[in-house]
Amino acid sequence: MHHRGRVETHELFLTLYAEYADDLLAFGTALGFGREDIQDTLQDVFFNLYQRDPKLQQVRNVKVYLFTALKNRLLNTTRRQRMDSLDAHPSEGRFDVSVSVSDLIEDQEERHRLKRQVEEAMASLTPRQREAIYLRYIQEMDYDDIARLLDMTKPSVRNLVSKGLMVLRKNIIMLFFICFFDDKISFCVS
Repeated sequence: MHHRGRVETHELFLTLYAEYADDLLAFGTALGFGREDIQDTLQDVFFNLYQRDPKLQQVRNVKVYLFTALKNRLLNTTRRQRMDSLDAHPSEGRFDVSVSVSDLIEDQEERHRLKRQVEEAMASLTPRQREAIYLRYIQEMDYDDIARLLDMTKPSVRNLVSKGLMVLRKNIIMLFFICFFDDKISFCVS
């Protein structure tokens, strides 16, 4: 009986890994860590969870648990490696979301220009705003889960995302305004 339970647990962990590994890798990359470090840490997270199998049954939201565990373990590893140079929030200033617009624009030069402009718009956000928006809209987490992951209250997360979206809207409107007039000017010059 015990052997059968371990086989089911093993299958559960394989399923969880297959379902979340790519998202966790992308999240760790967005936090500024190297792929190899993330993969090693991700294996540690799953191994530790596997060793503490009964603990998994107490987890309300596996996705949030895994994101939190990965982030904390990556930060703890970094803290140990650079103890004297880290502040209280080592992920601040490093959260970076890479934007891919290759499916939207055919021309390479236009694609590069648009990507740069969107990255500039994202750079106008604070690191916490970028992280919260990434979790909300890319990882599709709800505000309760983001609040737990970022160790904030739900109203604070809503406010953070709302203010970040206002900044993005302002910058995106300006971006489209510039693109529209750039096209008009090129058209007039041709």
